[in-house]
Amino acid sequence: MYYVYIHKHKLTGKIVYCGKGSNQRYKDYNSRRQEHLKLMKQGQLDYVILEYFKDEKEAYAYEEELTDKYKKEGQCQFNIYIGRKTTLETKHKLSEALKGKKRTMETRELMKKNHTRPLAQKVFMYKDGLLIKSFKSSREAGAYAVENGICSYGWCGRSLKTGEVTKPTKKFPLGGYLFQYEDAKMELEKAQ
Repeated sequence: MYYVYIHKHKLTGKIVYCGKGSNQRYKDYNSRRQEHLKLMKQGQLDYVILEYFKDEKEAYAYEEELTDKYKKEGQCQFNIYIGRKTTLETKHKLSEALKGKKRTMETRELMKKNHTRPLAQKVFMYKDGLLIKSFKSSREAGAYAVENGICSYGWCGRSLKTGEVTKPTKKFPLGGYLFQYEDAKMELEKAQ
């Protein structure tokens, strides 16, 4: 499951970044520019997931469309790319900056460490307080929910984020399911 998200400055309301992601990418610190990372760490940005996609190409296309639109409006200051396309100017700058440089073993190890994805969190699905099924990741939970007519990917993510039970919709008339990360379950048990 993929999605397109934006980072919006809480004070100015300006969209500073538009991206495509999966899992927890929208709030991940990896591969961010220094100023962008600083705003994230200081809690000055709102993270908004705009739309979910099953197909990665569709997500990239939507990200490209939005980034282009926002760039024309003078926003998305932290996007070097428009979608997956690097501007010719950026390509040239990167090429010039890296000419003749060899990365040290230490640098290569740091890069490898920074680009490894954290392990997916286990997810539990409940109905009326009873455990129905467990999943290895939120992606797996979302796929199962859609395939079995329980709820949309969006509702699964919303339930994980807010603790709300799913509401019936035209496409998914059941409702009443709760999705929770394993840590949330542990926190709940500690509190009781």
